[in-house]
Amino acid sequence: MMLNEMQLTSLQNSLHKGSVGASDTLAKWIGKPAVIEIDSLEQLPLEEATGTLADSDQPVCYCSMTVQGFFTGEMILVFDDASGLALADLLLDQPRGTAQSWTDLATSAALETTNILCCAYLNSLSESFPSVQTSTELVPQPPRFNREYAESLMQFALMSQAMEFDNVILAKTRFTIENRLVNWTLLFVPDAETMSRFSQLLGSGEPA
Repeated sequence: MMLNEMQLTSLQNSLHKGSVGASDTLAKWIGKPAVIEIDSLEQLPLEEATGTLADSDQPVCYCSMTVQGFFTGEMILVFDDASGLALADLLLDQPRGTAQSWTDLATSAALETTNILCCAYLNSLSESFPSVQTSTELVPQPPRFNREYAESLMQFALMSQAMEFDNVILAKTRFTIENRLVNWTLLFVPDAETMSRFSQLLGSGEPA
């Protein structure tokens, strides 16, 4: 299942609306000016997807949230150790560099940030596609924290897509806090069923 260029543009516009709401929500959460922008929306072969996150020999941290309902798939916030621990310092109101390891508090800060951001995007999808509002709601599951190599992450995130087709769709997002780019990436990975629904909805003239 492949989306054409017009469908990808329409879907990216919908996610852009979510980035505006997510920016406001993130700024309130961390107490600092924050901007979130869709960097790219790509369809690419499965074997190329792994290289979009990090060097294969460096572990990454990620918080993944399963989405159920009309749209199903995974939303995943990815970051390196330094960026994730800097976020923990910010949220815990302590000097930068205080957090040196993934304590329960640091992990909790990353999970709650993921929950806030992903819910903002899901709200935008729900508003952009009227069919979602008149059927099953989008139900996010509690996020999970993991730390492993990028290849393992992509295998986990793309497993359901890979069983159905050889190409995947990834939404990559750029984060800026206090006018400084931070090394976080938000991935939206719809499964095969949702890809089919996107194709139908976007082909019929939605989102509104």
